Parts: sequence; structure tokens; C-alpha cells
Amino acid sequence: MTDNSRQSNDLKKALAEDEYSLQEIIFKYLRYWYWFVFAAALFLFGGYLYLRYTTPVYKVSSKILIKNDKGGSGISQQDILSEVDIFNTKNNVDDEAEVLKTRYLMRKVVDELHLNLNYFAIGNIKSTELYNNCPFYVNVISLEDSIPVQQFRLHFSDKGIHVENDSLKTDVHFYDTIRTPDLIFTLAPRSDIEFKNEEYLFTAATAETVTENYLNNVSVEIINKQTNVIQTSLNVTVPKKGEDILNKLYEVYTRINQEDKNRIADSTISFIDGRLAIVASELNGVEKNIEQFKRDNQLSTDIQNQAQLAVSNSSDVQKELMQQQVQISILESIENHLKSNSIRVVPGASAITDPTYISTVEKYNTLVLERDRQLETTKEDNPLIKNLNSQIANVKNDLLISLVNIKKGLNIGKNELEIRNNQFLGQIRNAPSKERAFLDISRQQDVKQQLYLYLLQKREETAISKSGTLANSRFIDPAKSQQAPFTPNKSYIYLYALLAGLLIPAGIIFLKDILNNKVVNHRDIANGTKVPLLGDIGHNNTTEAIVAKQDSRTAISEQFRAIRTNLQFILKGKQHQVILFTSSMSGEGKSFLSINLALSLAISGKKVVVVELDLRKPKVSKTLGVSGENGFTNYMIDQLKAAQLPKQTTQHPNLFIISSGPIPPNPAELLLQDKVQDLFDYLKKEFEYIIVDTPPVGLVTDGLLLAKYADATIYIIRQNFTYKQQLNIINDLHVNEKVSNISILFNDVKLKGGYGYSYGYGYSYGQNTKGYYLQENEKKSFFKGRKKETD
Repeated sequence: MTDNSRQSNDLKKALAEDEYSLQEIIFKYLRYWYWFVFAAALFLFGGYLYLRYTTPVYKVSSKILIKNDKGGSGISQQDILSEVDIFNTKNNVDDEAEVLKTRYLMRKVVDELHLNLNYFAIGNIKSTELYNNCPFYVNVISLEDSIPVQQFRLHFSDKGIHVENDSLKTDVHFYDTIRTPDLIFTLAPRSDIEFKNEEYLFTAATAETVTENYLNNVSVEIINKQTNVIQTSLNVTVPKKGEDILNKLYEVYTRINQEDKNRIADSTISFIDGRLAIVASELNGVEKNIEQFKRDNQLSTDIQNQAQLAVSNSSDVQKELMQQQVQISILESIENHLKSNSIRVVPGASAITDPTYISTVEKYNTLVLERDRQLETTKEDNPLIKNLNSQIANVKNDLLISLVNIKKGLNIGKNELEIRNNQFLGQIRNAPSKERAFLDISRQQDVKQQLYLYLLQKREETAISKSGTLANSRFIDPAKSQQAPFTPNKSYIYLYALLAGLLIPAGIIFLKDILNNKVVNHRDIANGTKVPLLGDIGHNNTTEAIVAKQDSRTAISEQFRAIRTNLQFILKGKQHQVILFTSSMSGEGKSFLSINLALSLAISGKKVVVVELDLRKPKVSKTLGVSGENGFTNYMIDQLKAAQLPKQTTQHPNLFIISSGPIPPNPAELLLQDKVQDLFDYLKKEFEYIIVDTPPVGLVTDGLLLAKYADATIYIIRQNFTYKQQLNIINDLHVNEKVSNISILFNDVKLKGGYGYSYGYGYSYGQNTKGYYLQENEKKSFFKGRKKETD
């Protein structure tokens, strides 16, 4: 194997094994730079239109601080009901966050801000929402509970208002009643806002539908578990509207929270008032008894000295006994309160310190308040109310059980105190019975009087606490919209548009390259076959079929000279060589290449003959300007001798041609005759090179029948024309040795980015060749006069 042949094989192997170089990939995509520019400009313009006509969405957020209060009334625990502090509840941030997300609060916001009515100014392409900036407003008289969103188009003119929707078309004036099957309303003007458009739009929906939409959109989250701060946020198209919604949500939340506290206070005051009436009546009766006893027994108010000590001790015990009796009385009152059929809030009582009872009371009051709140919007037979009633009944039973247990403990303490009291009373039995009777009545008076005064004090404290009720939260950051829209993000849109403008053309080029089933470059050839590559022939940019002329210095003529040189290594310097040209199919350039290679050999001083044996579609004779008559077929039927076949061409004195002659009906059978061998024997004596133009072996067998006469076979592959699958034909010819000394000639290689190669064959293709080759007809445009080769 010669050095150049080895170099060719090494190059093919390297191309087959290596992946694309970065430079090759870049040039492959750069050749389509105008696609990228156009696509990028198109997508950026599309991004501009999207930003121009898409309604921006703004993020509105606020922050609420939940106070974690815990305090007392400052009264000693020895005093009865000393811990009746109805506002001493510990706020759980998680619970308050859930409250802020309740449907009840959002429904209040929707109703108070009339969010189920939306107004729009109709534009040429999109409509703009008018929030608190619409020159008219809608007064809803009647609206069905469950209807789809109603949309009304209004056209204002001097003649009146034209109202139109799916079920209505009418002309009205302001304050006229407008009726549809689902909605009855009137229109009224706003004096502070002028009409800037003729056409407006408003939509009406049920409050429940709008409530559901905003519940799904509003976000309530605890931004830091270490703090008691709740952040609420909402995405809206009108920033002011979002700010009003979040501000109103906090306002409703605070108001309802205070209302709940006031209801507990009112219940406590009512409970104390009932007890005051009973104690006052009892105290009045005791005082009347004392008055009557003194009058009947003519007793003075002085107590005898000998009974003072006993009385003093008995008084202390009686005081403790009184406290026990008061606690039992309170328990019985709360028990009677619970046993009543009405569902009311249970007032707090610090005399009951049992933690289970306290937590149960809080749970019971929470359920009662939730039931009362739900009854504002629902009926008694609602499954939710029934569920709450069931829960309240269960908790009430738990409370009654707790009260029974607590009362048992108090009765035990009371019995012990009574035993001690009887002991002291025994010490003073020797005192006059009248004095003892007076002391009994006096002690009753003291008990009733102390209880009456304490109830008066707690009533005033509760009233004061109610009047000074503070919110359990603080609005530390009122609702405020972000300056820039949350979506669409201008920077991201333009970035995505630019990326799409770059990636989509790149993807199309990539898919085009992946899906391409035709031979494009040397790598495709190297991957498909191990047959050596003889060289490349570039694209013929002229209208002439003969380019390898005597004085031509064009790039393509130099390539033919390089092919001529490489043939010397393939033919190993032998004389009288037969070179067969074939291909996979018609149109790959066999005739063009065989003629120009033959001319290049003739110019080098070799006597060359071109044998036109493509008997089915002969073209060589016509290209060389020689008559196709009296040719090979005439010789085969003994009309001509072999010596009469060669015809000298006008292109060069050393170039001859043997025409095909008349097209025979049986070309394959004709080529099987022995006379073909005789012809080649004669030609080898007369010529140094015999160039044989044959039909494509991928279509007919003529070329294979002539292969036995050839010293070398040149297989033509045309760029972007020959199918990759057809490389299997070359492999079959090479592996099974159906032809001798086969090599590949890569034809019609375009001078485009991504396909430039440089080899050591004595020529450079795809590089800057200006100054080395002169283009024929240089004054003509490079793109004018191109002719697509048909062979």
C-alpha cells in the first residue's frame, strides 16, 4: 500500500471514530445564522406583544402580629372567682392562621367590598378592569344563589344605555330596572368619575363563587416558627383591589374576634346579674329577720365577753365554710346553666382550677361561638350545624361529669369545716340561747353581704374589661403591592423568547441532521464503508459540463488534477489501465466525472478513450459534442470494426470517445458476448487509459458485467443525493470482491460552512483559496448561472 493510500485510510478511520469537533459543530450551525436572527427577532417581537397585551398580575402581601397575652385580674386566689378573667386566653399562631383562611371571613370581605361585581373598560384588543374607577355602578336587587358568571356589555350614548348579554338586549337609562332570568339590577352614575369610553363591561357572580375563588388564591403562612407573625398574600390584576381585600380581611378578622370576646363578657355579666338578684333578695330577708329578732327580744348589739373568743374562732371557720358554700353555689349555677336546653356560652370561673374542666370549657365555648357564627349564614337543619350540635352535646356531658367530680371534693371539704364549726359551737352553748340565735342570724348576714359585694365588684370589672377590649393582633405591615408585576416577568419573557429563537432553529437543524438519510460529509462515508476515499469534487458553479480544461485554474479543475495524481497510487503505475465509473443511481455525476477526469488525463499527455457503455441513458457523446451513432452497439452486431469506433474529440487531441450507438433492447445480454473482451484488448493496445462510463450498479447489472475488464473501479457518491443506505452496495462490492480495486469519489461537495476539509492529497478544499485559483467568468455573480447536475 502506498503512503498516500495509507494516509487516506487513516483519515477515514479517524473521521469514523472521532466525534464532531467543536469548530465543525459551530460552523454547521453558523451557516444558518439568518435562521437564528430571524427566529430570535420573531420570538422577541412575540414576547413584546405578549407583554403588551397580557394583563399583569401583582403580588399583594401584609403581615399580622398575633399577641400572646396571658394575665390576671390581680385579685387574691382566696377571693371567690378571683380568676374570672374572660380575656385571659393564649393565642395560638397556627390556630389564628387557620381562622384567617376560613370561608366565613372571606365571605364577609366579598359582601362588604361587593367583589362579586367587576367592571371593565373595553379596549381594541383586551379589556381593563376598573376598580373604584368606573363612572357607574350596579345596584343588585336580586341575584340567584347558584348561577354561572353573568357578563353584560354596555354601550353608553346620548340616547341612553344599550345593555346586552346572552339572554338580554335592551336600551335603558340610569335607574331603570333591568331584569334577566337570574339577575335584577339597576345602573347608577358616579358623579366623581367621568366617562372616558363608550363601551364598558361588567360581570356579576354569586358571592359563594367569588368567595371560593379568593379562598383558593389567598395565601396565609407563618413565615418564621420562632415568631408570631402571619403573612397574607394575594395575586391580583389590580393592586389597589388586592390591598383593599387583605386590609378588609384583617378588619373583619379583628372585628369578629372582638365580637366573640364581647359576647363572652355579656354572658358573664348576665350570669352575675342573676346571682346578684338572688343574693340581694336573700340578704334583704336576713336583715329583716335581724330587725324582727331584736325587736322581739329587745337585744342590744353588744356581744358578751365570755363568748367573744369562741365566736371569733367560729367566725373564721364559718368564713371558710362560706367560701366552700359559695363555690358549691357557683358550681350548681353553672350546672343548672348547662342542664338548660338552650345552647349558650359558659362563663369562666377561677374558683374551678381543675385543668381538665378549664380546657373543656374553652372547647365548649369555641364550639358554641362557631355554631352561632354559622347560623348567621346557614339554617338549623344544615349538616354542619347538626355536627356542631352533636359536638356541643358531647362536650356538655364532659363538663357535667367534671362538675359532679369537683362538687364531690367541695362537699368533702365542707363536711370537715362543719365538724370544726360544731366543736366551736359546743364551746358557746352555755351562752344565752337568744344571743346564740342572734349570732346565727348575724353570720348569715355577713355571708350574704360579702357575696353581694364581691358580685358587684366582678360585674364592674367585667364591664370595664369589655369597654377596654383590645385586639389580639396588630397590623404591623398593611397590605402593599409589589411595584413590578408578579407575572409576566419582563426579563424572563425576553430571555425565554431569545432562548426559543436560538434553540428552536438549532433543534430544527439538529433534527434535520439526525433525520437526514443522505450522505453529507466524509464522516457519513467513513461510518458506512471501509472503501478508501479517492478524493472530492466540488460543486460546479458554471453552466459548462466540461471544467477540466487546458488552461483552467479554477478550484474544481485543480481537484480533477488531484484525482489524476491519486490515480497513480491506485493503479500502481501500470500502463493501459481500464477505469470503470459507476454509482448507486442515476444523477450522481458519473458522466460528468468520467469526461473531466479523462480530459485531465489527456491534458497530461496520456492517450485516453471514454467508452460510453451506459447503453440505457447515454450522455457522454452529447456532452463532448460527438454523434452517438455508429458506436458500441454497431460493433457488437458486426456493423463496425473495433478500429472504427474511437472518435477524436474537439476538447483535446489525446481525448477519444466510443459512443454507445443505438440503444439496444437487451443491454445486459449484449455485454455478455465475447466481442466485449476483444474490444478491450484492442483498446489497451491503442490507449493508455480507458475510461468506462457504466449504468448505476444499484439499478441494473450492466456495471457488474463490465467489472471484470476494469483495473480500477471508481464509485461515485454525491453529497446530499446518495442515500446512506446505498453505502451497503459499496460494502457488498468490496467485501464479496465483485469489482477490483474499488475507491470512492465524493462528488458535488458544496462550499458551505461545516463541510470544509483539508487533506494531504495535494489540494485543499473548503479553505480560503483566493489567490491560488482563478474563477472562470469572474465578472459574473457567484450565484448566477448555476446548473443542477443531472448525472
